[in-house]
Amino acid sequence: MRKIPFEQTMVVVKIMMTLLLLWPSCEGYEDLMSQEQELRERLLRGYDRSSLPARTTQLRLRRLTLKHFDIHEDSHILEVDAWIIFEWIDRRLTYLPIGGIEKLAMDPGEIWMPDLRLYNSAEAGEGVFRDDTLTLVYPDGRVLYAPPARLRAVCVVDLTYWPHDTHNCSLVLGSWVHHGHTLDLRLLDKEPKVDIPQRDGEEGEGLTRGEWRVVEAGITRHLNAYDCCPEPYISLWVTFILTRDAPAYSWIIKLPVTGLSLLTLVVFLLPPGAGEKLTVGGLCLILDMLFVAYTSHVVAHAPSHTPLIVQLVCEQVIVVMVVLFVSVVVVRMVHHPHTAGLPRFLTTPLSYLAPWLFLSDYNNLVSGFRRTLPHLLKSEDVELGTTTTTTTSSLTTVSAYHYPLTSPHLPEAVIRHEWVFLAAVLDRICFLIYLLICFINFIRFHSVL
Repeated sequence: MRKIPFEQTMVVVKIMMTLLLLWPSCEGYEDLMSQEQELRERLLRGYDRSSLPARTTQLRLRRLTLKHFDIHEDSHILEVDAWIIFEWIDRRLTYLPIGGIEKLAMDPGEIWMPDLRLYNSAEAGEGVFRDDTLTLVYPDGRVLYAPPARLRAVCVVDLTYWPHDTHNCSLVLGSWVHHGHTLDLRLLDKEPKVDIPQRDGEEGEGLTRGEWRVVEAGITRHLNAYDCCPEPYISLWVTFILTRDAPAYSWIIKLPVTGLSLLTLVVFLLPPGAGEKLTVGGLCLILDMLFVAYTSHVVAHAPSHTPLIVQLVCEQVIVVMVVLFVSVVVVRMVHHPHTAGLPRFLTTPLSYLAPWLFLSDYNNLVSGFRRTLPHLLKSEDVELGTTTTTTTSSLTTVSAYHYPLTSPHLPEAVIRHEWVFLAAVLDRICFLIYLLICFINFIRFHSVL
């Protein structure tokens, strides 16, 4: 027969001794479980969970801890995940702490529970608590209930200052059938605790799951009186002031709006007769319309006020349409085959305005034509209506501009440059007007830019 090693024998002996030592504790644990079960059965024997614990039951709100929240602008709903801690006294559940039983975990479906409801609930019939969360019953009859709750309340949002909007939302809690003389709601903590998990970002900034930040929060107790009933009805108002804190909106909303406003200035910086003015203006109009389409889902759910930044873009659309119309007029003015020059009552004011509008080159070009025309044209050329080769080349050099002469006759070239001068002045005046409009809009809408 094989001999068992001494080490293995000692291991077996230690295991047997451990089992012998634990045997009394296992019996004690079974006794404790039996005592707790008997105690629970005794407390619930003849217990009526539909009747109040006392004639006037005080339901005390110990704490409300906010774990997560979000606002759905499209449906005007505030969604809150919180831990709500209530306690009350139920004398029918008092017991002696025998056997070391200092508290009992009981199913809320077996004992009386407060019929609290969310008065401004977004979903009809939605309760406040989860029925599968156990309660704690202490020997003095104190019942502690701390369930996690998901509350969805109606909160009409004001999107006037979107994306820098701030909203005042409330959760209204109260009994559905009991008035204040039978179920008295009390506050032990008048400020909800905000416990949202955070982690530090690369620059030390807190990163959370949502885009909202709690500015102020509080809990107040209200007594409500109704015409039908003389008894007061008590409700608890949990009020939050929430502000949007999403830095990404600076890049996807504010900067594009500012860039689109300044991009339209390019239309006026192009030469008066350039056809690219219409191309750039049309591109600006398309970009503005795309932005309006992007924000249409926000505008569609604004209850009373259109967001200011959307108003800015809509005004920008109208202004760009006017800019396109002015550009068409300017381009048409340059390329139209005019048969007469500008009237004298226009040429004089244009000459005075040119230095102030930084258009002296246009004015010098037209003035040079007028001064050199009598010297360059011979008398027989004027009578015959023709020009010599030298005269034509000289005027072509003087008029070397963006718009070539389409007629060999000098009077037509002078007429063309006068109308170009008028188009340049009109273009520059519109540029200054649009620049003033942008400056005024940036001041008016600075709160959202």
